[in-house]
Amino acid sequence: MRIKKFRAKNMFEALRKVKEEFGEEAVIIDSGKVKEDGKDLYEVVAAIEDKEMKISTSESDFNSAIVTASQISGNQDILRELQDIKEILKKLLVNQDQGIINLLREGVPEDLAKEINSFNGGLRDFILNKWRKKGVNPISRLQVFIGEAGVGKTTALYKVAFWFKYYRKKKVAVIETDNYKVGAREQAQRLSKLLEIPLYQADWDELSRDISTFLENYDFIFFDTPNLGRRFSLQELEEIYNLFPSLRFYWVARTTDHWEHTFEIWEELKALPIEGLILTFVDKYQKGYRLFWLLRDEIPPPVFISNGDRIPEDIEKVTDDKLLEILTRGIKDLRNL
Repeated sequence: MRIKKFRAKNMFEALRKVKEEFGEEAVIIDSGKVKEDGKDLYEVVAAIEDKEMKISTSESDFNSAIVTASQISGNQDILRELQDIKEILKKLLVNQDQGIINLLREGVPEDLAKEINSFNGGLRDFILNKWRKKGVNPISRLQVFIGEAGVGKTTALYKVAFWFKYYRKKKVAVIETDNYKVGAREQAQRLSKLLEIPLYQADWDELSRDISTFLENYDFIFFDTPNLGRRFSLQELEEIYNLFPSLRFYWVARTTDHWEHTFEIWEELKALPIEGLILTFVDKYQKGYRLFWLLRDEIPPPVFISNGDRIPEDIEKVTDDKLLEILTRGIKDLRNL
């Protein structure tokens, strides 16, 4: 049996290398993250049965084979026992890891793939167990919406604000703090007029004087912020939070982004008191496995989904049934639901 380590920048690339060198018959023995030259890499340890050895006709090889055979002849029982153990281990490894490999290929993070593979039940039960462990999501009065460019942050904010106004009969207001994005003010004014939601333009220094007045007049206040990036960084968010410790954050994330990119963003944001996720582009999303990153224990629960371009109607509160519908969308054969 040949055993070899394969390393790559992600698990999919490492598995591709295994397949190229060892083929479909490869057995995955172990996998995980390692450091090489200061970089995090994914490592897969794979094995494959050696092909039959060619029969040599040379006298020296023949004599060597006789010696080896004579040594082995007295230990046939041990050899048979070892072979049986080897076959059992091989079957166990294949049965255990094939499910994990399938999940990895579908875009499930490695830690969750292992959890799913060892879970005693179907995917529906797994999803609901992980979801309910996150607990009930609180809803604070001061919500700051944050997200990268292009995720639909401002549109999602106004949809959520209208949801509270229409379905909860709450007095809501939006405070626009985005002084960077071209056209941000015009977009905010247009949405404010359309939905009849009060809009205020302010910077954070002004708000330090006026926030108590807003709290007296409104049930919920939603803050629109610049897109996360070089101009508006995590450091600025932390400074804002230090100035207003009562602030809570909604992270707007696009469902069509790869989970590795999403986790990179989460690593920067996790120091903030993020109460929940707003998922956008749900109508563009085709297959549930690529959203299983939502089930990681550390990830805040999704609170709303934006499932279309229509304002304000394409917004929906996340429920057990809705989460199941999204996370099992397009899934058929990998595991029994």
